[in-house]
Amino acid sequence: MNTKFSNLSFTIAVSAAMIASASVASPTVVSFSDATATSVRGVFVAANAIDKNKNTHWEADAHGTSITARFSSCQRVDDLVLNWYGTNKYTYSVQLSKDNGATWTTVVSNTSGKGNEDAQNVTDQAANAIKIVGDIDSRLRIDELKVNSLGSTNGCTSSGISNPSNNESSDTSNPSDGESSGISNPSDGESSGISNPSDGEVSGGNAQYPADVLDLSKWKITLPISLNSNSNKATEIKQPQLKTYTNSEYFRLNAAKNGVLLKAIAGGARTSTNTAYARSELREMQGDGTESAAWNCVNTDHAMYLEQTLLHTTTNKPEATIGQIHDSKNDLVMVKYFGPDFANGSTDIGKLEARFNNDTTTKLLDSAYKLGDPMTIDIAVRSSGNVNITYKNLRSGVTSSTGTVRMTGIIGSCYFKAGIYIQACSKTDIYGNTNTVCANKNLSANKYETDPYAYAEIELRNITLR
Repeated sequence: MNTKFSNLSFTIAVSAAMIASASVASPTVVSFSDATATSVRGVFVAANAIDKNKNTHWEADAHGTSITARFSSCQRVDDLVLNWYGTNKYTYSVQLSKDNGATWTTVVSNTSGKGNEDAQNVTDQAANAIKIVGDIDSRLRIDELKVNSLGSTNGCTSSGISNPSNNESSDTSNPSDGESSGISNPSDGESSGISNPSDGEVSGGNAQYPADVLDLSKWKITLPISLNSNSNKATEIKQPQLKTYTNSEYFRLNAAKNGVLLKAIAGGARTSTNTAYARSELREMQGDGTESAAWNCVNTDHAMYLEQTLLHTTTNKPEATIGQIHDSKNDLVMVKYFGPDFANGSTDIGKLEARFNNDTTTKLLDSAYKLGDPMTIDIAVRSSGNVNITYKNLRSGVTSSTGTVRMTGIIGSCYFKAGIYIQACSKTDIYGNTNTVCANKNLSANKYETDPYAYAEIELRNITLR
C-alpha cells in the first residue's frame, strides 16, 4: 500500500468534508419587521400572523386576497411553514421579493393546505419580503407564518413596499375593520356616559387584563372553549382568577385598551348538551364574586347599564343575544340582534329588539342598526317585576324605550347576563364532537352555520350594576 498516497487521500477527504460542513448553514427562523394584508376580518389583523402566538390569527374578509410580511434583514430563504387557522382547505401561492415588494417571484404555485403545520420547500434565494396569495375561492386564515433562513445575505435592495389596498398598518388599527380604537362622540353631543378617547380612557393605556377596564368584581365569564377535548363543557372563570384572566381569542382587550372583546363561535363548547349554541358571556355574581347572584325578580330595584358595539355576526342565521335577565329557567328579558338574509357578518344593517317572557312580547329598539355602531343599553327592574329598557345608538342618534313591561311566569330568582350568545351552530364542534341539538335542526335549509369557526363578536366598554 502506498502510505503517502493513502494519507493524502484521507487528508483530502477530511478537508472536503470540513468545507462541505462549513458551507451548509443551520437554518434559523427569520425575524419579521411588519405585516400587512389586502383584507382583514374584524380584529384579526395581519400582525397576528407573525406574533409567534398560535392563539391569535390573521383572517381575510374576502376571497382571493393576500398577506405580506417584511423581514428585518435580507435572508437566504430555505423553506416556510404555515400554521392554518381551523380545518378548512386553502389554495394559495407563495411569492418572494428581494426589493421590499417592488417586484415579486412566485416560488410555490397553487398548492393546498389544511389545518396544522403546512411546510413548503423553497429554492435557496435572497429575499426581504414574503407574500401569501389566496386563490379566488379561498379566504385565508393564518395562525402563524414561519420562514427559515440559511443566513443573512447582501442580495437584496431596499425599494419601498406599497401599502395594501385597505391601507392596513401593522401598527395602527383600522376602525373600518371592526377593531375600535376609541368611540367618537355622538352627533348630538351627548356622551351618554361613554368615555372620551382623548382623556386616556379608564385604563390610561396601561391595562393588561379585561378586569383592568371593566369592573368584573360581580361577574364570571363563560367561554366557548373546553379544558377537556373530549367534552363539550364550556369553561367558566370566576373571581379571583378573573382579575388577571385573558384569552387571546375569546376574551381580550381591544387594541386601544379601552374595551373588552368577547367572541363566540358556532362550533364552540357549550354550557350543556341541551343547547345548540355557544357563548362568550358574563353572568352576574354576588359577594366576593364566587357566589351566583339570585335576586328577587318582583321585589328588587336593580339595573344593568352597558356601553358596547356589536362588531361581527355569523353569516348564516346572523342572530345574537347581547344582554339578558334570566331566572332559574326562563329568558325573561333579551336584547337581541337580527341580521339580514345573505349577511356578510361585518357591515350588515339589521335590527335590535327587546324580547320579554320567552319571546311572547317584542319591542323594537332600532330598525337600522349597523354592525359597528356603538350603543348604550340600560335595563332597569323596578318593584312588581316591571322592566324598562332604554337604548341609544351613538352613531345615528336613534333613541328608544320599551316603556314598562312586566316579567311573568317567573321561576326562582333573577340575574343579569351580558356579552355575546350566538344563535348559529355547527353539527360538529371544534373538538370533533357531534352537537346533537344542532344536528337535529334544519341544516339543509342553510339556516345554521356549518363552519364551526364562524363567529360573532362584541366590544364591551362599560358594564355597571346599580
